[in-house]
Amino acid sequence: MRVLLRRAGLSAAALRRFGLSAAALRRYGGDLGTVAVGRGLTALGGVVGVRILTEAIPPAAFGRYKLALATLSLAAAVLVRPFVQYAMRAYHAADAAGAAAAFVRNSRRWLTRYVGLLSAAAAAGGYLLAAGGQPRLSLAELAGVVAILALQALVDFDRSLAVTRGRQRRAEAIGVATRWAVPLAVAALARFDRSLWTILLAHAGALALIVAVRRLRRPRSGSPAGSAAPTASERLSGSGAPPASGPRARDGAASADGHAGILSTARAWPFAWPLMVAGCLGWLLHESDRFILSHYHGDLQVGLYAAAYALVSAPFTIVAGIAAQVMYPSVMAAGVRRGAASALPAPMLAATLLVGVGGVSVVWWWGDHLAALLLAESYRAGVSDLLVWIALGYACLGVSYSFDLAAHGAAKTRYMMTSSAVAAAANVGLNLALVPAGGAEAAAIATAAALVLYTVCMAALVARDARRGRAAGG
Repeated sequence: MRVLLRRAGLSAAALRRFGLSAAALRRYGGDLGTVAVGRGLTALGGVVGVRILTEAIPPAAFGRYKLALATLSLAAAVLVRPFVQYAMRAYHAADAAGAAAAFVRNSRRWLTRYVGLLSAAAAAGGYLLAAGGQPRLSLAELAGVVAILALQALVDFDRSLAVTRGRQRRAEAIGVATRWAVPLAVAALARFDRSLWTILLAHAGALALIVAVRRLRRPRSGSPAGSAAPTASERLSGSGAPPASGPRARDGAASADGHAGILSTARAWPFAWPLMVAGCLGWLLHESDRFILSHYHGDLQVGLYAAAYALVSAPFTIVAGIAAQVMYPSVMAAGVRRGAASALPAPMLAATLLVGVGGVSVVWWWGDHLAALLLAESYRAGVSDLLVWIALGYACLGVSYSFDLAAHGAAKTRYMMTSSAVAAAANVGLNLALVPAGGAEAAAIATAAALVLYTVCMAALVARDARRGRAAGG
């Protein structure tokens, strides 16, 4: 493993900067295998899920379903995900203080209360909108969206904490279960009723089952499951030291009380507010095109467009996600220790570049065959024209994950906000200009151009930060 990393561009000195001992490298080798298998099963579930959903749901209904999920995605990106990402980084500070277990418990309680308040506010807002006019979603459909928002937040939190604690097997089990359970549940209920309410109910039901299983498997007393295993800091150093006891444990408990409100606005705001803005901008970059397309061409075109995206985008983001998930604990811990810009993860960048070029080539030559194999017949008309543009955009997005991870490790999430602002403005402008006449293919071209622009902006900002770091270090 060490040899492979060196050949990929990480010297022994660079490895030591991340705190990677020989034992830690062996663990990362195991983590890489675990994540690769998990992401492979997730990718398979995504491909099978697209086929299952397109067979079970007609394109217009699928379009409405994806628009409802896009609405949910905006709320999650702005109001939930930034706090979860902050918790992923703050966990390492609590871990260093000997308060990791208490931090996880306190953060989970905080998130449950917070999501409950968000759900109540969303339900009240939806009721007022329904009373004042004709909303796009009925009250029953809105209830389904709110339920999905709350349940998905709990699932994502459990998975994210598993990632940052280096418990990759647990994280992958959650991801695989989600990717398979949702389409199977939706397809099962769609046999009886294809209304949007039924589809959303099935989606929420699958997530509720996953949450229930996770809660039943968690011990009711004592430390969280698996707490006897090495903590994140111990995994990085390669030590297997037992948990602290005596005065250090008491100090850790006191620190845990301080970390009980770690997700409060005051503590999280400096880190989270750029992610909130970036989440909104990211939504404009990735999902606003569906609403523009729906406005000009209807839900049927949205359904065809969303199916093409689900088919092609996943392989690129999954490969990038494998590398990011394996390297996340070391990059975050290094950022906490050094308080400086994290080094760009060179192996991850090389892998995503290779997969991007290969993936675009495959879609270019065999896009028609992929559509015939993996989409229901009613979804295939004209979809091959979209696939290459989608592949190009998401290949660049996969590459950008390396720069995103470096920015996260340095706590410079404003880089993502700046890049997202530039790319989102370009995407919305291009979609408004091209979609009325060009339809779904124009939307794919506009979004691909915007994703290329995002990657270029992130690369430029991270490279500038690296140059400044080298200059400051002499």
